[in-house]
Amino acid sequence: MVAFAALAGCTTLRPVAGPPIDWAARDARVAALADWQARGRIAVKSDRGGGQGDLLWRQTGPAARLRVSGPFGAGAYEIRWDPQSLRVTSRNGEFTREWQDAAAAEAFLGEQLGWPFPAASARWWLLGLADPATPASREFTPRGELARLEQGGWTISYDRYDATAGVEMPVRLALESPRARLRVVIDRWCLEPTCLEGPSAASP
Repeated sequence: MVAFAALAGCTTLRPVAGPPIDWAARDARVAALADWQARGRIAVKSDRGGGQGDLLWRQTGPAARLRVSGPFGAGAYEIRWDPQSLRVTSRNGEFTREWQDAAAAEAFLGEQLGWPFPAASARWWLLGLADPATPASREFTPRGELARLEQGGWTISYDRYDATAGVEMPVRLALESPRARLRVVIDRWCLEPTCLEGPSAASP
């Protein structure tokens, strides 16, 4: 529980305020984003223990580049993932593994975590969207913000949003299944080319 207490302590819940939100229009705008970046922190708890660390997620079309440290095994990794492959390299470039199939991301995370995690859906959940590939149920706040999403055996709870480039984006959320719970705090969203850092996920 220490990891969760430390992570939760970094943020303050924002009271519901402001005019109602047209969430359908917001969803359409966010779903159309081809290139975005999120930087923050993640905490994980499961029957194998827990931990916390840093997260950088850079999405370029269907491809992603993630830098993670802490809960996904020892040390830090850079993960480059597209719909048909995944490549994992240690931060100092000394360790590399590759998978070559559509379930590559899930295979890697399954090895590291010991329980299945739907990486392809997580891309959408992080944005406050349901994965369009599978059925989902949603609950909304009186203001119109997405409060809860159930999909693929996971429950995603959205605790706080902040406006980024005129769009309401999640900055504090929890993902829970019968075997694990993850908390994510996003310190910085980037939805415009001027604030993106480093090469795109599709770069070699």
